[in-house]
Amino acid sequence: MNLNDAFSGGFANFDDAEAAPEFTPVPPGVYVARVLSGEATKTRAGADAYRMRFEITEGPHTGRTLLRMWTFGPKALTYSKRDLAAFGLSSMSQLLAPFPEAGREYVVRLVVALQRGNDGIERNDIKSFTVVRVTDSPAADFMLGRQSEGGQQ
Repeated sequence: MNLNDAFSGGFANFDDAEAAPEFTPVPPGVYVARVLSGEATKTRAGADAYRMRFEITEGPHTGRTLLRMWTFGPKALTYSKRDLAAFGLSSMSQLLAPFPEAGREYVVRLVVALQRGNDGIERNDIKSFTVVRVTDSPAADFMLGRQSEGGQQ
């Protein structure tokens, strides 16, 4: 038996695959993006945090993703609460629920800078954002069960 027969899945393609390019942050600037996901998480130090993932939707960096994390320590809590309220996230139960809701899309304008960490690596830093629009897909009512056979409930 040859190796290709033994590994017919991903291993079989490994030798012929091109390596992905090295990661580089997007240049500083203003970007239009959509929210891919928001989730409760922990920082490296183990503190509660909320992480939101954005996908750039316009321009030469379309498809690239950016992350923003909010923390809830005494100094950051009021700023995190203010920022997350722009997405309608104003309670702990909302922070723990899936975001965005099924069928809903949040489009934002991000102001992005570069930040060099103590390790010398440059990373993107979302300095500010503006929610441009929130749209509900026509399928949202169906997916969320808000419509009955006779129309709206």
